Amino acid sequence: MNDRMEKQEILKEKMYRQILNTKSDQSLNRLATYEIVGLIFGILFIPALVYMYNKFNDPEYINKVPKAFAEQMGFVRTVTIGAIVFLAPAIIWIGFKLFFILLKINFVKPMKDNLFYVNKYAIYIKYEKLIGYYFIFPLAVLICIFHYAKIHASLFWWVLMSCSLIVTIFFVIFFYRLYDKNISTIQQNLDELQELKEE
Repeated sequence: MNDRMEKQEILKEKMYRQILNTKSDQSLNRLATYEIVGLIFGILFIPALVYMYNKFNDPEYINKVPKAFAEQMGFVRTVTIGAIVFLAPAIIWIGFKLFFILLKINFVKPMKDNLFYVNKYAIYIKYEKLIGYYFIFPLAVLICIFHYAKIHASLFWWVLMSCSLIVTIFFVIFFYRLYDKNISTIQQNLDELQELKEE
């Protein structure tokens, strides 16, 4: 009777470990997918930005667009260059997180190694948020305000900028919540697996 109960306990523990590993693996795959999509988008977006810059620098094209839009071409070119300068290191950073952190996590490997990489990734995401929220985003807002004030932009451009900023804020907050949720799931599951191992 005792042997049977012991076998059942071992089987339950094994199944529970498997459930935790499966959940962790699903969250890890989601995080890797986010990074891969970001990497592909960044790589493909740079040629598109170069094309846009050349297009908005073409006098023939500028003469064809409405005057209200033509007045913004100089600013658009500046923003395009800024986006390329921002995207180049961003692509390297995403590649680093993907290949040197996330892909190092393997639930077959020792627990301490996985905990080390997951916690390291969580710290990197935290720094990303801080830099984005308190440096990149305020800088972008200040540049837009300064430009629109300088050219005495119409109400349309102020409303468009405000709406774009609000949508961007909500998108970024939502996206980082997905990151935090999946990181938290992996950390909790690894902690539980560590406790089971120590018992």
